[in-house]
Amino acid sequence: MDKGAMGEPRRHWGFWLLLGLAVYFTLHVIIRATGSAVLELDEAEQVIVTQWWLAGYSGQPPLYAWLQAAAFRVLGMDLWALSLVKNTLLFLTWLFVFLSARRLLGDVRLAVLATLSLFLIPQVAWESQRDLTHSVMVTTVAAASFYAMLRWLDRPHVGHYLLIGLLFGLGVLSKYNFLVFAAAAGLALLSCARGRSLLLHPRILWSALVALLVILPHALWVWHSRDLGTQSLDKLDFGGGFWPWSGLGSLVLAVLGFLALLLLVMGGVFRRDFFRALLKRRGGPAAFPIHRYLWILLALLVLMALLGVSHFKDRWMLPLLLVFPLFVFAMMGTAALSRARVRAYLSVCLLVPVLVLVVMAWRVQTWPVLESQHRHVYPFDERVSEIRDLGFSQGLIVGDRAFVAGNLRFRLPRSQAVIPEVNPGGLRCRPGDDLLVAWDADRQRQIPGRLGDWLTAELGLSTGNLMPRWLESGGGAGPVMGVVVLPGALEGDCRVNQ
Repeated sequence: MDKGAMGEPRRHWGFWLLLGLAVYFTLHVIIRATGSAVLELDEAEQVIVTQWWLAGYSGQPPLYAWLQAAAFRVLGMDLWALSLVKNTLLFLTWLFVFLSARRLLGDVRLAVLATLSLFLIPQVAWESQRDLTHSVMVTTVAAASFYAMLRWLDRPHVGHYLLIGLLFGLGVLSKYNFLVFAAAAGLALLSCARGRSLLLHPRILWSALVALLVILPHALWVWHSRDLGTQSLDKLDFGGGFWPWSGLGSLVLAVLGFLALLLLVMGGVFRRDFFRALLKRRGGPAAFPIHRYLWILLALLVLMALLGVSHFKDRWMLPLLLVFPLFVFAMMGTAALSRARVRAYLSVCLLVPVLVLVVMAWRVQTWPVLESQHRHVYPFDERVSEIRDLGFSQGLIVGDRAFVAGNLRFRLPRSQAVIPEVNPGGLRCRPGDDLLVAWDADRQRQIPGRLGDWLTAELGLSTGNLMPRWLESGGGAGPVMGVVVLPGALEGDCRVNQ
């Protein structure tokens, strides 16, 4: 392939890639911020957990919440702040993958193609935009960590040791599956002489110290709040299903769900070179043994299944398999890059972001199909008007789910909101504050049991004599919200004056 292929000298490929990505994510910010004010599940959760600065909020680590809280303080609690944080993180993910690919692969064409391959991973290109927060955060930190690790291998001065420790700590504060990424990367480094010399050097103690200082406050919170802090372990469904086949089967489905589209397109475009690359046992970049990393990662995931984890989700692979395209292009090399192949691959990769922008606009703007089934047209504004008529002005909102409580607080910003799954340690009530209890009455007409237990334990409210109201749109075709409004019922300690 000649130097001027695709109409630009190779040295300009990186510039156009980063400029295009900046425009792409800016468009996402505009589309979401000017769209429906009905928040997705994770967006609504952020409206709840960002009310207070705490070392821990729920079964997920707090880093994304801290970042979102800072954005809310600066920009205000609105859709602009929500979409700006997420899309900045996504842009940084693509940026660090490109920088890693350029350093690892040594050819800007390979680096650009490997970076654009992220659009062929649905969990990166679509799910991260649709409604993910903690997974977006950990993916960004994993991408930054991989790039920092490559620089550390090249120039192992004290600053890079400190940076590695900082990124490890931030990764754990992003999402706990970062530990699997770190373990696989560490074991891969131990498998080569250069990696062993750095990991076993006394300077690694600086990395450990920085990581400990970053993680310690949250680790102490998890220790003292184990019921809340370990909620995420329930998603692993330890011991469920038919051991170990249920776990292994779930793992296979999760990996295939993550990589299937990418494998299909790569196989269709690069054909024999692609399949040979997958089967190679040697070769690839000398800077980092990426093939060993993938084999070690697979072994760790299989070990988790054998130890009883019976449920894996494809989005959990985000920080773990993000470097897979780098592995493939490293193994194929520039010999696989003919003009026709590059054009075909670029065409597919660049079509995906256009489709994502169109579908995202369809979802959040005012022209969705099947409106009665569309979450973004949930009538929260109408519900808030009815709730005000029942006597709620400001105070405490307690919901059964983040979707309900977060969306109500988004429209009642002078109030606090909480759900049973979130740490209530930041609650501060004023005497005479109103209490609003709200839940999805399409699921259950009466106050859900867990919500009722929380009201009794935390607020001292006996729910047996409460008279719920059910709010629904005219004709009864829309969603139904159950509510209890108690004007002026709260004491200064957030207990109910009954």
